Amino acid sequence: MIPRRVRLDVLDRDDLTCVRCGKPAHLAHYSIHHRKPRGMGGSRDPRINGKANLLLLCGSGTDGCHGHVEAHREWALANGYLLRDVADAPLTPVLTYAGWRLFDDHGGIEAA
Repeated sequence: MIPRRVRLDVLDRDDLTCVRCGKPAHLAHYSIHHRKPRGMGGSRDPRINGKANLLLLCGSGTDGCHGHVEAHREWALANGYLLRDVADAPLTPVLTYAGWRLFDDHGGIEAA
């Protein structure tokens, strides 16, 4: 479970907007996506719920941008939406609607 404070920080950092398509969260269902999936052994790592590992995406794991990421895993790996190692989260840029961005564990975002 993502701690409430971390969830709020991610929503604020991502400006309540899907980082992939730019759709405002109030116009669509949204979810917070783990770049390093919890089911791939990441749930024991305390960094799994780190801000650099989390992104706001529209949809769920089966629809919207979140569904696209889950259905196109090689694309998602190549574009930073999925990671093989949670330690790489602050070092791996994500291709967002605004271009390539780096997300840090302090809730920051910058151009890559």
